[in-house]
Amino acid sequence: MSALGRLLRRLKTAGVPLTQPISAAMRSVDVGEFTDYELEPFFHDRPLVFLETDRGGVKTISAPHMIATMLHHLELEIGQEVLILGAKGGYIAALIAHIVGPEGGVVVVDPSREVVDHVRERLEPVSETHTVRVRKMRRLDFCPPQLPEPLDRVLVTGSLRDLPAWLETRMCDGGFAVAPMGGRIAQRLVKRERVGPDWMDTDLGGVLFGPVDIADTEPEPMSAASLSELLHEGAVLGEEIGLFDVEILERLGQLASALEGLPDDLEPLPHQERMEDEPPWALDEGAWMDEVHPVVDLLTAEMDWLADIWPVLIALIDVRMVHPGQPDSDDDDGRSGGFGRHGDLVP
Repeated sequence: MSALGRLLRRLKTAGVPLTQPISAAMRSVDVGEFTDYELEPFFHDRPLVFLETDRGGVKTISAPHMIATMLHHLELEIGQEVLILGAKGGYIAALIAHIVGPEGGVVVVDPSREVVDHVRERLEPVSETHTVRVRKMRRLDFCPPQLPEPLDRVLVTGSLRDLPAWLETRMCDGGFAVAPMGGRIAQRLVKRERVGPDWMDTDLGGVLFGPVDIADTEPEPMSAASLSELLHEGAVLGEEIGLFDVEILERLGQLASALEGLPDDLEPLPHQERMEDEPPWALDEGAWMDEVHPVVDLLTAEMDWLADIWPVLIALIDVRMVHPGQPDSDDDDGRSGGFGRHGDLVP
């Protein structure tokens, strides 16, 4: 059995919604046509890099279990018009084109010129038999040119606080978007359906996606804004699972607000030496405490309580991802993968 066949079998055994049209599309579309990177992570149910920038930005094709899950929730049919916000290397667009057929259409929009050029080249063979278009957008809140209207389905492949207004206005009655809505650390996968003049949301579960724009994946120095987001997101997650009492939640909110109130042009925190792949906030207690900096002043003043919960905050956001299609040690692949963290999460 091929590596893909074994992967699909594991996904189905794990209960991933792998319908016949989705399975057929994944068997027909070669993921290797959409990346020049090693394919082994994909067959171990992990995200697959398709592009890296000179500035350290990275974009991936989602792990197979997440791809199957998103396509399942899109409820695709032959002849539909589908928009994908966030390119994912063009692979998901090719899968959707296979499912909606030549009678339907797929348009991919992305804010990155590098990503758009990559996807146009990789989708060229698909566009010979299916209606597949790629559009460069100025910004997420600016409508790309020449979009089909109305749209039956929209798939957002990166985290958003909310859907852009231009996207909602182009949705047909009964059409819907599937999108990871929330902050940069954790989101909820939401189905947002248009019902006449109203919108109805369905929560499909917790997920963890990177940003839509590859520029937002480029490493940045730790700043007051990024620390504030850490505190906000950690408080939300901690409250959901009952880790923090009311007093700690209030203190986290107050400290986050104080960080947000610092000047926008404040210099980032000095670089600290870290282990490879260690997030910038995973520092030892006191790592910044000998620096003269307004952020350090705020943290120092709160260390009597913050030091005790800092490891908990790190544990909350350093999520170890679920890979239902990963081979077990006794699988016929003969090993467990071990490719680190994952850009998407299915609880």
